[in-house]
Amino acid sequence: MELNIAERNGSLIIEIIGAVDNESAEELKNNFQEIIEQDFDEAVFNLELVPFITSSGIGKILVFYKNTVSRGKNMRVKGISENLFELFKSIKLDKLFPIEK
Repeated sequence: MELNIAERNGSLIIEIIGAVDNESAEELKNNFQEIIEQDFDEAVFNLELVPFITSSGIGKILVFYKNTVSRGKNMRVKGISENLFELFKSIKLDKLFPIEK
């Protein structure tokens, strides 16, 4: 798994490349702790190149979401594979934050 972060007009674009298994989910957790401290208005996840994600990976994204919202910031997913889109919808993540293909 690879993580690329870019800043654009107050938004942090967080691009995850590769599968998110349990080991890489722990790596995400560490990265997310650093990212949440940065100055941004919105975090935008690009998951286009993530073929699958474990429940642990989803959990780390949910913790990041909770921390983002508690700081008065927004989060959304823009760019997601069809498989992940269906998974996120089935567990109702689209009710927490916007998810766009």
